[in-house]
Amino acid sequence: MIISIFPNLNNKGVKELTKEVIFSLSSLGTTVYISEKYAEVFTDSNAIPEADDSIIAMCDIAIAIGGDGTTLNVAKSAAMCPKSVPVLGINAGRLGFMSGLEKNELNLLEKLVVGDYQIDTRSMLKAEVIDKDKVVFTSDCLNDAVISRGNFARLIDINIQCDNREVMNLRADGVIISTPTGSTAYSMAAGGPVVSPEAECILATPICPHSLMDRSIIFSDDKELIVEISSDLNNKSVLTVDGQEGFDLEEGYKVRVSASPIKAKLIKLKPDNFYEILNRKLIERRA
Repeated sequence: MIISIFPNLNNKGVKELTKEVIFSLSSLGTTVYISEKYAEVFTDSNAIPEADDSIIAMCDIAIAIGGDGTTLNVAKSAAMCPKSVPVLGINAGRLGFMSGLEKNELNLLEKLVVGDYQIDTRSMLKAEVIDKDKVVFTSDCLNDAVISRGNFARLIDINIQCDNREVMNLRADGVIISTPTGSTAYSMAAGGPVVSPEAECILATPICPHSLMDRSIIFSDDKELIVEISSDLNNKSVLTVDGQEGFDLEEGYKVRVSASPIKAKLIKLKPDNFYEILNRKLIERRA
């Protein structure tokens, strides 16, 4: 079995945790690869350094070590591989909603090697920017596509259509179009509902709407949303995909969001269901 490890060394304790993971997996008879940019950091381990693109394509399983952002990045890259590689997240961050293991549960890696795990399939979205019927930007997202105001603290006008009919017309700081996976991220912080990742839907949640009547709307995932933005001359709006990839929205641009044909695969080694994980993580956050 080939396992590739993707650590976020910016997180405290990840270097030491990654060494533990490499040792555990090597002792279980697996071949472990790690990014060549970390070759000097892990010279005293059995991990084989290789380019990121190569190790994500060649592996049977990818392991992300860090927070939810790390797992999200690796899961997206793995989903876009021809063989759609499953990903195990090991939480070394804060909440770890997407993680399959905590850092004190490395003994469960044996289950990974013998194939004693489940795969949780997560839906993704495709966000496209359209200028006069021409697609000028496209990206897939696992959490959300966010259309938000520019640098100035001014509201923007947002119009959302579905099936050629208006469903939202509001003034706000922006709108979050999210997957069920993303419902526990920015959407939840903006007051949106928490949705089980087993659901097949698309959420639209306003960010700081001017009207108290503007609330989240949930659409079935066979729908296509068209978002049009109007803003002040010097307050250019931005489309941000999964909090990492951004695109400036010129006047007249439209954003089209629909279900992506790509699915991410997250590995579950424990029997906890989504609601148990949710309650536990939220309690930890309040503590």
